[in-house]
Amino acid sequence: MKFIRGLILFFLFFTSCKNPSTDIEIGMVDPQKIREDTITIAILPEQNVFEQKKKYRPIAEYLSNTLNVNVKIKLLDDYGVIYDEIKNRTIDGAFFGSFNYILTKARANIEPIARLEQADGNSTYRGLIFTRKDTGLTKDVATWEGKRIALIHEVTTAGYIFPKWYLIKQGVNDFSKYFSRIIFTGSHDAAILSVFKGEADIGAAKDQIFEQVLSENPAIRKEMIILVSSMSVPSNSLCIRRDLRNDIKESLRKALLSMHNTGEGKKALEIMNAVRFRETKDSEFDELRVMANELSIDIKTYPFKYR
Repeated sequence: MKFIRGLILFFLFFTSCKNPSTDIEIGMVDPQKIREDTITIAILPEQNVFEQKKKYRPIAEYLSNTLNVNVKIKLLDDYGVIYDEIKNRTIDGAFFGSFNYILTKARANIEPIARLEQADGNSTYRGLIFTRKDTGLTKDVATWEGKRIALIHEVTTAGYIFPKWYLIKQGVNDFSKYFSRIIFTGSHDAAILSVFKGEADIGAAKDQIFEQVLSENPAIRKEMIILVSSMSVPSNSLCIRRDLRNDIKESLRKALLSMHNTGEGKKALEIMNAVRFRETKDSEFDELRVMANELSIDIKTYPFKYR
């Protein structure tokens, strides 16, 4: 018996050491408890892989135990692959960014369930355009011309769509030629650091991660200023395939929306700097659809991948 337990422990340790770019099972299975069903949920590369794992591990463990299924987290390495993952049914759901959601919703059968709510009652975010104090850039977009800009990815609201929309509203129609260089960093924290380190003159990211990075790094806070902020859009929302089994789908919804009522649920939420999950509705993304329309973007054909 000791030998068998030893083999099981060795197996669990070995599988936990997989490359972080592959599927990472975050709700570890009790060796004495076999669960028949598995739910795979993807998360976007907003921050580095270690931060993402730290944030989402407790929620996956909580859901695994509450639903009696294996909840696995798949860490995506690019914003542009999420539609293929849904289409190919390699994932059951994902924490979608707002623009990524409306693109996927326009061509795949998904539905939003819930998103995190912070202690102040906020469950939305704003896109920010920011710079270092020493660049001399101001809110006047004329000072931005010919500069280097750090963005995230073409399917992100804060990291591409909002800056492009804002400049068009200011009379700049050729976004790609307005800057001397456009740097796509792949994550929000990387865009912030790119500006701080002088690799870019101006950057764009969501306010939640901007504030987190600055709160953890006083030296960065001293050097950065916000030039413009967007309207509020829903924070990353867990959305699932509509063809997922109804019993699993409803159990998942109930578990998330009642999570704040349990001790273990509260602990997991605290790690996410949140107090609860709140229901998300498709209509809450309508303002972003208007923004896309003003950019002449057809959300049914807009590409998920550029590079």
